[in-house]
Amino acid sequence: MDRKIRVAHIIARMVTGGAEENTLFTVAGLNKEKYEVDLVVGDEFRENILNNVKEKDFKIIQVRGLKGPLNFFYDPIILFKLIILIKKGHYDIVHTHTTKTGILGRIAAYITGVPIIISGLHGSAFQAFDSKLLNWALIFFEKLTGRFTDAYISVSELLSERYKEEGIGVRAKYFTVHSGMELDKFFNTREKMDRKRKLTELGINLESDHFIIGNVGRLEKVKGHKFLIEAFKKVQEERGDSFLKLVIIGEGEEKENLVKYVRELGLGDNIIFTGYRKDIEELMAIMDIFVLSSLREGLPRVLVQAAAVGVPSVAFNVDGVPEIVKDGYNGFLVKPRDVNQLADKIIKYIDNRALIKLHGENGRDFVNGKWSIENMVNKIDNVYQELIQEKIKT
Repeated sequence: MDRKIRVAHIIARMVTGGAEENTLFTVAGLNKEKYEVDLVVGDEFRENILNNVKEKDFKIIQVRGLKGPLNFFYDPIILFKLIILIKKGHYDIVHTHTTKTGILGRIAAYITGVPIIISGLHGSAFQAFDSKLLNWALIFFEKLTGRFTDAYISVSELLSERYKEEGIGVRAKYFTVHSGMELDKFFNTREKMDRKRKLTELGINLESDHFIIGNVGRLEKVKGHKFLIEAFKKVQEERGDSFLKLVIIGEGEEKENLVKYVRELGLGDNIIFTGYRKDIEELMAIMDIFVLSSLREGLPRVLVQAAAVGVPSVAFNVDGVPEIVKDGYNGFLVKPRDVNQLADKIIKYIDNRALIKLHGENGRDFVNGKWSIENMVNKIDNVYQELIQEKIKT
């Protein structure tokens, strides 16, 4: 082609998170000799996240009022704003991310006649709300926009299959592209870090032989922290509380409620909330096991990162989790919301340090050489080129 292909990536927020980081790495990594790329974001935009990429040769366009949660009053206004933006941008490709923003962005792209419309699947849209009516409406609009979506790029094969089973995007092409991430610092961190210093920093007594359970994620209801805390309580009751510690890393709207819940259960001395941290790899390195209690996930980056450190995981068996955690090989899978089973698997590791070592080594072997940023960007580029050949006249 004798001109650059114009691409718009649309996402509601640009903060620390899997969907956001995947999008940022893609926008930064695409070959700018072939593509002219705009990153369209909403109100939540933390500029420091740009420090994660070396190249910043793309344009950032902020749409005021664009947010992740539903807003029946304001979302039609956002749709109108996106239509104007996309029409002015003369884009060849509109690549949307996350559920609500994906629906609005694809409708706007269709109305303005964009040749190639792509939906990025980073997590399941199913049962996203407590309301059955809202969940029905969400699936309805997913099916509606699926009629004019040319391709879905999913972080997980299982996630793609779920969408196909629901009859979403029947005519569209599905591509699985695993998340790209920088894992070198995770592979090497245990050899380089000062474990004693990190434990002291967290206020953990060096005199005792602690068993440390870890979790990393935004403190939101969908992350299921209450199930983890309840399971921890059961483990504590069965094994005693003198040596057990649960380290919860992250910030979010549920923090105050979770801290209060921990106090009510009398677990304040055993559960540590670190808040937002940049030293995730070092904190993972002091963990004996990692536990993920999320109720919905695409392909959880934190499980890949924990495996790279050499930490086995216990996780609810949702969406793309089993593509990383192989039950009985590098961790254990648990029925979602099953607190008793979650506690049992944690106890299984407490009682068998040799199993922790074996599963940790298996996990490192499993993720080694996979999930590179370069590989992710190359695969997305291949999808673009395939669709360009089909849809755009040269």
